[in-house]
Amino acid sequence: MLVIDLIVGGVVVAAAIYGWILGLGRALPVAGFAAGVVLGSRLPLLLGTDLDSASALLIALPAALIAGGIIGALAERLAPSAARLGRHLRPVDGFAGALLIGASAAVAAWAFAPAVSQSSSVRDDVQRSEVLERFNAVLTPAGLPPRRTSPPAVSQSAERRPGRAVRRPRLLAVPVVKKADRSLVKVVTTRCGAGYQGSGWIAGNGIVVTNAHVVTAAKKAFVMKEGKGRSLPATVVWFDGIHDLALLRVPLLRGAPGLPLADTPRPQTPGFTLGYPNGRKTIRRARVGGTTTNLHLPRMTLGNKAGVSLTMDERLVTVIRGINAPGGSGGPMIDRRGRVLATVFAGIPESGFTLAVPNRIVRSAMRRAGGRVEVPACGARPITPTTRESIAARDA
Repeated sequence: MLVIDLIVGGVVVAAAIYGWILGLGRALPVAGFAAGVVLGSRLPLLLGTDLDSASALLIALPAALIAGGIIGALAERLAPSAARLGRHLRPVDGFAGALLIGASAAVAAWAFAPAVSQSSSVRDDVQRSEVLERFNAVLTPAGLPPRRTSPPAVSQSAERRPGRAVRRPRLLAVPVVKKADRSLVKVVTTRCGAGYQGSGWIAGNGIVVTNAHVVTAAKKAFVMKEGKGRSLPATVVWFDGIHDLALLRVPLLRGAPGLPLADTPRPQTPGFTLGYPNGRKTIRRARVGGTTTNLHLPRMTLGNKAGVSLTMDERLVTVIRGINAPGGSGGPMIDRRGRVLATVFAGIPESGFTLAVPNRIVRSAMRRAGGRVEVPACGARPITPTTRESIAARDA
């Protein structure tokens, strides 16, 4: 168990003891705000509003304050009757107070976790916390990131550094991860006078799924199964700059096991992201969020941007709660049954979120891909698709 889990558990236990001392009547006002946070986060769903939209925040925040005020006012009226409870009912009063204050501390820990994770020294611990992950499953309906005013950091292809050791991650011992690792590849390209690398995964029949920005402007492309061994030549057979998706055909991987696509990934499904950020095989716990066309982010900053869209206007995106890093682009997120939930293309480290290509886009591309396709040349400008082009691309 992580130290942060012990700290959160200790805070909740201490709060519960304090709640026992206060009793139900005096605990109700404190619990009112925590209840308002939960109710406020749920209200947009009841109204049919996507939690990734700007209107969701305008609904959720007032709802939290109003719910807290109402419960607090009710507590003022209930407190006198609670104070006059007989001695024989005192244990019930104390238990109710402990439950309310303990739950309030748990909600507070969940609410402050994103702010605490801004510190790089504790970010990984917060992301790996089993306690906070369970809170997220209960308290966060869709887990989509907030609007930002600065360009998001993008998990782009990193320059290959020969001779760097590959770290074997702890989660590789998980059976479903160990099996999926056999379908993970490192994608290596040469372009613009330099070598670059990203990640990818085998879909079966010699087809590898990766990102468009991983292979754009590439003179040659190769893949390395499980990130090691010989480089296998690859041909680009699909290039979608709007959704940042590319498919490679690798004849020498025709018999290699592929990963299946999940039919309709449900928000809050837990799983793992796999890839080679910074050149190292890395597996992290993650949780899939919603799939949306209404993600409000500024233009992305992307190193390999030839022929790739840098905007989110009408772009269908799946959001993942979990961090990523340069070189992890093209890696899969899998569920606990080994099915692909989405394909990573960008990360927002400051918010602890990752952006991914939805399965419906990947499935459509695999159905329509044919022979070799040309990729944009080195120095080509990024594209800015119109709303009509974006809609047509996602509905194809």
